[in-house]
Amino acid sequence: MRFLPERVESRREFVRTAGRYSLLGLLAAAAGLAARPNSKASQDCLNRGLCARCGLLVSCDLPPALSARRAQEGL
Repeated sequence: MRFLPERVESRREFVRTAGRYSLLGLLAAAAGLAARPNSKASQDCLNRGLCARCGLLVSCDLPPALSARRAQEGL
């Protein structure tokens, strides 16, 4: 089997290219994890604890909202 000289990579170039793409993949994965929003940590009360008329009551996981939902289910 013959290889064309302009298409053959040396072992050093292959390892360098593989390392470069591995680092690029790791960097992309780290950026994706860092950009993902953390719903528990980033959730703040927008309605100063007045949950009964809040539009986010259904999806809110803060303790006052959980209490307000339980109170509404009991009615």
